Amino acid sequence: MASVRQHLEQAGHNEAFLASLDLPSTPYLDWAITIIFYAALHYLRALFARHQITNIARYGDMDKVFDRLALLKRNPGVYNDYRQLKDDSRDARYNMWLPTLVDVVDFRDGELRRIREFVLANAA
Repeated sequence: MASVRQHLEQAGHNEAFLASLDLPSTPYLDWAITIIFYAALHYLRALFARHQITNIARYGDMDKVFDRLALLKRNPGVYNDYRQLKDDSRDARYNMWLPTLVDVVDFRDGELRRIREFVLANAA
């Protein structure tokens, strides 16, 4: 299973990919939402790895960790941010939702930023 460091590196890698897109002109804002979701997912998996929770094979397993880890139970906003990104990423991938530039920037500067900051404050 991947380590805390590996998950943090992958999250950073995903964020670097997002930063490489010219968001105002890219026709791939649906993929930008997906990149944001996967960056958040790796930040959270880094936190889980810090707590020796590595047996996550499906998204349902991710959801269950939020109920098991006391730190996350005390901070329900983290789950709300994760769930928002998960749902909107799925909608972009499978339901043909076309996010706007404002949506992408809001998710990057809102949900993803909050997840990143929470994880970095609690996974070190």
